[in-house]
Amino acid sequence: MGAALVLLLVGLGCMAAGVLIGRYYVPDDRQLRRTARHARSYMKALSYLIARDHDTVVNELRTVVEENIEDVEPYFALGAMFRSRGEYERAIRVHQALALRERDKRKVRQRAMYELGLDFRAAGMPRRATKAMEEVLLEDPGHEGGLRALASLYEEQARFNEAAGLWQRLGRRRSEDTSMREHHLLVAAAQAALGRDDLESAKHLLKSAQKLHETAHFFAAAAELAAARENHRGAKERLKQALLADPALAPHLLPGLVAAEQGLEEAERAGKKGSRRDELVDDEQPKLAEGTGESTSLAVAGSTGIVAEVATAPGTVPIVTTKPVGTVTDRVLAVLAEVEAQTGPRLELALIRAQLATESNGRTQEEIATELASKFPEALAARVAAARLALASNDDKSVRQALDLIAGERGTLAWALRGRWQCSHCGHRPGPFSWRCGNCRRWNSLRMETGVEPPPIAPRDRRAQPRNARPEGLLGAAPDSSLPGATLDPGLTEEELARAGTRRSLLGRVGGWFSGVWRRNA
Repeated sequence: MGAALVLLLVGLGCMAAGVLIGRYYVPDDRQLRRTARHARSYMKALSYLIARDHDTVVNELRTVVEENIEDVEPYFALGAMFRSRGEYERAIRVHQALALRERDKRKVRQRAMYELGLDFRAAGMPRRATKAMEEVLLEDPGHEGGLRALASLYEEQARFNEAAGLWQRLGRRRSEDTSMREHHLLVAAAQAALGRDDLESAKHLLKSAQKLHETAHFFAAAAELAAARENHRGAKERLKQALLADPALAPHLLPGLVAAEQGLEEAERAGKKGSRRDELVDDEQPKLAEGTGESTSLAVAGSTGIVAEVATAPGTVPIVTTKPVGTVTDRVLAVLAEVEAQTGPRLELALIRAQLATESNGRTQEEIATELASKFPEALAARVAAARLALASNDDKSVRQALDLIAGERGTLAWALRGRWQCSHCGHRPGPFSWRCGNCRRWNSLRMETGVEPPPIAPRDRRAQPRNARPEGLLGAAPDSSLPGATLDPGLTEEELARAGTRRSLLGRVGGWFSGVWRRNA
């Protein structure tokens, strides 16, 4: 009897111990199941995002947010999704709510402010975007995304000097060479100062830009500064340096060169020198050449407005000490000839010389047309310029020759008569005719090219809702399903989740606890 009572008490004690262990020591699997559901939603959202079905992506992310409002990652994903779809107001609301809710967490709030700045910028509100990015950089001066975004915002608002400072900080942080971009920004800031008639600020900005590089952009801005101070000779020489640096800018620089020559001509008629010392040249440079043979040339450079550089330095401009003669057009043609002699034949310079050429410069229009056709035989612009010169000469032979070069059997525009097949959708020229374009894969889109530019490529059609699956017919399953199936493991299956949700028996929990203790001790 006593042994039976002891066994009964031991059994009751084991039962009570099992109940307590199952109540307090078995882990709760609700968090595990919720994490599994979230993983499935994330994988579905990623799959739909790859398939560009944005509406379904938003629905999946909203499912995650409804179950877990503490996690901030789904909110950031939703905000970025709204911004990419053009729903800027919704994106702004999401990121503003994050910035207010997580104001005690510095990193999360900083990230929310950065995303908010991107939202404002995409929505066309540059001032609010600038304020948001400036707040980000106040909290983290080394934020690379904020530096890039704020620099581009400053450029859009014509705050070029501040943008140059940001690019300098970004280059130092990433150990990259951003001097060329800084140079162009400083030159643009100088041009903006010239537009405000702030010549001193423009001078200092150009000197800062000159320390980094000397480009055609810099020389053109220096010419603008010289012209603003009525230093026509200095403007002419700066424009000449710009042409030497980049002859392709000749059509843009030609009006300034003509204005400089006109200013020099008016100054000569008035009996003025028409030149001043170039303010971008250091004052100590003439002293370095004292007592040498270079002092004379440097002094002349200071009086004519030419940059005082060492004669052996690359890119130097020859100093012209003689007074130019002839009309303004002749002077401009002489400058272009000097530039072409140093840079070699250039189509841009040749076209401008052909437009400015007259009978007074000693060359006939027939000679200029022959030169254009010989130096640039494949250039359509050169042949058009030669044809215009032939029409102006009223010479039947020259006109016939020019027309043959353009519309002859081997002329530049002979293809217009023979025709070329071109896709009316994407503009592709396949050569031989085919019913299907090999580039955009459209059927019956090839048309005979008539010289008219094709329309821009139309955007691809995006469906707002997924297509319904077709019932399987004679051809089998539909090959163009709206979305691909999941290829990665989304977590627990439906059966595993259902089995995990059922509560285990008392003996099962007791056995699980003993097996866990046994594994830990082993």
